[in-house]
Formats: sequence, C-alpha cells, structure tokens
Amino acid sequence: MVSDKRLATFKPFEGVLWPALALLAIAIITAIVPKQALQALNLVGYAVCHRIPDRSFFIANTQLPLCARDTGMFSAALIGMLSYVVLSRERFSQFPRWPYTLVLIAFFLAWGFDGFNSYMLLLRGQVFIYMPQNWLRLVTGAFMGVTLSAFVVALFNSAVWKPDLVSDKSSVRSWRDILRLAAIAVSVIIIVLWQPDFLYGPIAFISTLGVVTLLVVVNGLLVLLLMRREAKIEQWRQLILPFIAGIFFTFTEIMLIDIARAALTRQFGLPY
Repeated sequence: MVSDKRLATFKPFEGVLWPALALLAIAIITAIVPKQALQALNLVGYAVCHRIPDRSFFIANTQLPLCARDTGMFSAALIGMLSYVVLSRERFSQFPRWPYTLVLIAFFLAWGFDGFNSYMLLLRGQVFIYMPQNWLRLVTGAFMGVTLSAFVVALFNSAVWKPDLVSDKSSVRSWRDILRLAAIAVSVIIIVLWQPDFLYGPIAFISTLGVVTLLVVVNGLLVLLLMRREAKIEQWRQLILPFIAGIFFTFTEIMLIDIARAALTRQFGLPY
C-alpha cells in the first residue's frame, strides 16, 4: 500500500501528461490529413479483426480499420485506461469490487452474447435469436472496452510498480466509477454513430492505437517477467527498455499475422 508520504508526492500526470497531449494532438492532425495517408492503419485491423464490410462502419465513404464491435471496444479501452492515469492520483492495484464487478460482468456477457449471435448468422446464414446490427455491435464493444480498462489498469499497476508505490484500492469501488466508465462508452458510441467525414481520421487512429496499446502492454509485461523485474519498478523511465521490446514484438506480431492471413486468403480464396 502507498504510504501517505509517497501519496503526497505522487502526481497523477507524471509520465502520462505528454502521451495524453500527444494523443490529442495526433487526433487533431488526423482530422485534417487526407484519409489516404491513414490507410496503413488497416494493417493493424487486418491482423486482429475480420474487417467484414457489412459489419463495419464507413466514414467519408471509407471503411474503418476495425469492425463495429472492435472499433467500440478498443477505442473505449484506450480512453478508459487514459482516464485512470490522468484523473486519479492513485495507482489502483486491485480488481473491481463487488457488486460493481457484477455490472462489468454484465457488460462482458452482453458483448459475448451479441458476438455469438452475430457469429451464428455468419455460420448458418440465417438469424439465430435476433438480427445483428452494427449499432448494437458498437454498443456492446464500447462497454466491453471500458470493462477491459478497469482490469488492465489494476493488472498493470500490480505487475509493474513496487508494492509501496501502489494503492490496495480497487480500480472500481463506487457507482461513480461505474458511471465514469459508462460515460466513456456512451461518448465513444455517440461519436462513432455521428459519422461526420472529418472524424474518420481520429476514430481510425484512436481505435487502432487501442489495439497497439493493449498488445504493447501485454508484450511489455511479458518482457518484464523475463527480466525478473515485475513489481520492482519505481520510475516510468525504468519501463523504457521492456516497453521498447514490447513495441518491437507487437509490430512483429502484426506483420507476421498480416502475412499469414494474406497467404491463407490467397490459398483458400477466403472472402475477407
């Protein structure tokens, strides 16, 4: 648990102010650059998402890099994680508490059920329980995304920082926390459904950055474990080496999956 003295000196923006400002700046830039310049983002989507056109949103007559469900999920996950590190002065290390976990489980079950229902339509060629809709895919994906953020933040803090630098409080411990996460999900839903042409860049960038961020976190933590440095980090700069390695492994994985998928598509004549 963090001592009062350490809490008094911990700054919520430490280590994340510049990334947050950079994210805002890049989102603004991507709103004005030609969408053709952002087509490389499709390579990220191609590695993690089916990218079926009928199950994706089109903005400015261009398909987003991720399907409707993944656009909501990865955008909300990224913004949810940023909300923790920017707004809180504590590094929460415990998973959400009951009964709030039940709400997050409900978000997960809704995401899973809607995904299963959509898959059955694809598999059987006929409606299973109800006709899937892209707006519903987006909604369940966005709420799944904020659910992921609550668990990933707690996992990251407990696995990275020294015990005296983290709080033993839960990442979700009040209805106010639930409302904050829900507000993030609803904001993502509204923005994506709005679909003005100028938002193609920001939505495409933020959603794919959410994919990359989660993969870098996972790979970076694996490197940290291999270095036997878990729960021993005191400063952000000590994470530079493991997370540079995490970035390298992430983009290597994306490249290899893209190559394998393209080869399988050609070999078997797959439609997507």
